[in-house]
Amino acid sequence: MSNRKKLRRTNPVSMLFRSHDGARIPGGCDTCNAYQVLQADHHGPNLHCITVHHDDWCPTYKAMKVTAR
Repeated sequence: MSNRKKLRRTNPVSMLFRSHDGARIPGGCDTCNAYQVLQADHHGPNLHCITVHHDDWCPTYKAMKVTAR
């Protein structure tokens, strides 16, 4: 039997995303001044979500809203 403490393994990619949680990243659309937000997802500890926020007048965003209906 070993006296070594069990080290918790960490996922390096998850650590990278966790360090940038809530970051606002410019870009994401060619037709407007969109930005992306990186957030930890509430469904699990190693899940993250990137959301693109378009301008209200963006034709690409308007087209996506019409096709989503």
